[in-house]
Amino acid sequence: MKKKIKKQENKKHKVLKKVSKLKSKIIAQEKKISKIEAKIAKLEKKAAEKKNKKLAKSASAQTFSTQLNN
Repeated sequence: MKKKIKKQENKKHKVLKKVSKLKSKIIAQEKKISKIEAKIAKLEKKAAEKKNKKLAKSASAQTFSTQLNN
């Protein structure tokens, strides 16, 4: 009886250990994903700023050329 109980306790302990390892792996992956998402957001922001600059530049060039024509 005691052996059976001890075996069950060992199995339970092993399972809990595996679960904790998997949890830590999941947390590590989530951290990596969040870092990647932050980098993507930064790149998207830069691209949007560049696009806005380009649009502003072309708009100012158009207004300048229309002023010359008048």
